[in-house]
Amino acid sequence: MRDYSGINLHSYIYRYGEIMEFLEDKKRTLMNLELAIREGLVDEEIIPILNKINEIDNYYTTSSCIGRIGIMEIPKDKNPKLYSRWLGKWHHYPNYNDIFNALKNKKEGYIIFVMNSPILHIACKDINSAKKMLELAIHSGLKASSIKSVSEKRIIVEILTTYKVDAPIGEDGEIFVDEDYLKYLLDYSILKLKKAREILMRWVNRLDELKK
Repeated sequence: MRDYSGINLHSYIYRYGEIMEFLEDKKRTLMNLELAIREGLVDEEIIPILNKINEIDNYYTTSSCIGRIGIMEIPKDKNPKLYSRWLGKWHHYPNYNDIFNALKNKKEGYIIFVMNSPILHIACKDINSAKKMLELAIHSGLKASSIKSVSEKRIIVEILTTYKVDAPIGEDGEIFVDEDYLKYLLDYSILKLKKAREILMRWVNRLDELKK
């Protein structure tokens, strides 16, 4: 006969409530993801990765990007979060003409050439699940990964490489670099984005380890 006298009923009920809340939140988030996929709002290349993560019991994705190259115009005297604009943005690998054509739209503010690595935010059921996810990411080469937030409902882990480009190339409609440098910057950024995606896939191929 098993003795249940040592069980704290209040703690058990509280923990059960946390688990149910996590599962309900996962269900709701994945419904929103499915809608976003149907509307073409999710990078096609990252959908198989999202599906693989979301099949694991203790995890679900909340946001993602497969990585991108772009040119951004950032205002000098306005809130950059509200008033920055993309002159061009590509999740595929752009060519030189894509860059030159995007720069025809320049107006005012700082002109920045950017390359953002793939990034995912993953909700984890508890601290142990978050620790396993983070360790797997870092050991796979995603060295900039970290825990972004902690709450009773979930823990968010950010998956990210160290590869990034933020290069100022002009200001107020004037480009300070020549075409050869822009071509070099694009080639360099494509090389780094490809490397970042390779590292991401190294992690993806190990995700089944989290099912053990």
